[in-house]
Amino acid sequence: MRNKKIFYTWDTNIEKQFAQTIVNHDIFFEMVFQIKRVACAFVKFLLPLKLLKQLDIDNLRIVIRQYRNENLNFKETRADMIYEIPLKNAPDKHVKIYIIIEHKSQDKFHVMLQLFSYEQPIINNEIALAKKENRYNKDFRLPPIIPVIFHHGKKPYTGSTKLRDEFLKIKGLDERLNLDQDAMVFELFAKAPNALPDDPNVPELYIALRTMQVILTEELNKLLADNDFLMKLKPRANDPECREFGHLLSLYVVDSGRLLTEEGKEQFKQQLQKTFEGENMEETLSPFARRYMSIGKKKWLAKGLSKGIAKGIAKGRTEGINKGIAKGIIKGRAEGRAEGRAEGINEGIKETIISILDVKFGEVSETFRKPLDTIIDIDWLQELKQVSKKCDTIKEFNKELKSIKQKLKNKGNSKK
Repeated sequence: MRNKKIFYTWDTNIEKQFAQTIVNHDIFFEMVFQIKRVACAFVKFLLPLKLLKQLDIDNLRIVIRQYRNENLNFKETRADMIYEIPLKNAPDKHVKIYIIIEHKSQDKFHVMLQLFSYEQPIINNEIALAKKENRYNKDFRLPPIIPVIFHHGKKPYTGSTKLRDEFLKIKGLDERLNLDQDAMVFELFAKAPNALPDDPNVPELYIALRTMQVILTEELNKLLADNDFLMKLKPRANDPECREFGHLLSLYVVDSGRLLTEEGKEQFKQQLQKTFEGENMEETLSPFARRYMSIGKKKWLAKGLSKGIAKGIAKGRTEGINKGIAKGIIKGRAEGRAEGRAEGINEGIKETIISILDVKFGEVSETFRKPLDTIIDIDWLQELKQVSKKCDTIKEFNKELKSIKQKLKNKGNSKK
């Protein structure tokens, strides 16, 4: 796990959650756009004024965890982001709209089908709720659902934005008989820097969007050296939410900035220090040194794993491989190394589960560490990791944990 004081003192939520995870474009997008202030500011920038005047933006809700479709034919089981926004002065709480956002860093086939499939759980839930509350009658109508493609690619998005394009065109068939829906496209690279939303009360949105614009280019180094760029965060530098954003940004830049130079890294560190001043950052290694060495060498490779967690951890990765080989020779049997690697993977998954639970529900690690240690099956641990991400209460996770332990007990695939 990374040191608490990578750049500055803060709470360890982001620290724990991403200690063993590469912060790529999707993760960065999802984490940033779950910040309610960012969500509200983005919606105000995205939607037409005529519609905005009718929406109660202050009561926007982020509901991505509530709507999953486990039977999808897509890799993801839920959208990257879903907002639920009520209307102002609505006659009842059911008058609202949904915004579904799918983040794409490159063109993909059938994005409209993917978005449409994400709408199904919302539709099903609204119908079920209406029936439960005796509102499902001839006057019942579904809330509008607005699909949005957030395109973050070097070239303009060329995929279809119309659902009807996903159906065969048959001669003699009126296209109006097919399902139809258009999606909005937020084309990040097409926007000039001065055209991005730049609300001084929500500086995280501008900084996130601007960083995403240049993350794959050499311009990233120039941006991070700009004295004014990160200083937009200065007025909110003592806000824990802003500090978490700053830490997440640093991980995203290090993990996904392919053309980030050594000089760029140092300048980025200096700008962060100016923004979040008052902390002695020389007491610990920089995040760059930790990312490239400690995580791979001390955390993973000490467990016998032969892979680093990123291309840049060459030194830690090499030393870990050598140590793994040396231990394998001493033990004299290949199955020992395989067992060690499996144990390392198990321990890594368990630590990830504990970290996620700690972030979501507070310090609960001591409660679940021993029960998790009794599970040695990687597949079941992976399932528990997914449960830890999805669950809304600790009781829900505990229930699933007990269920899995009982299944393992029946199969005899756990430690006694």
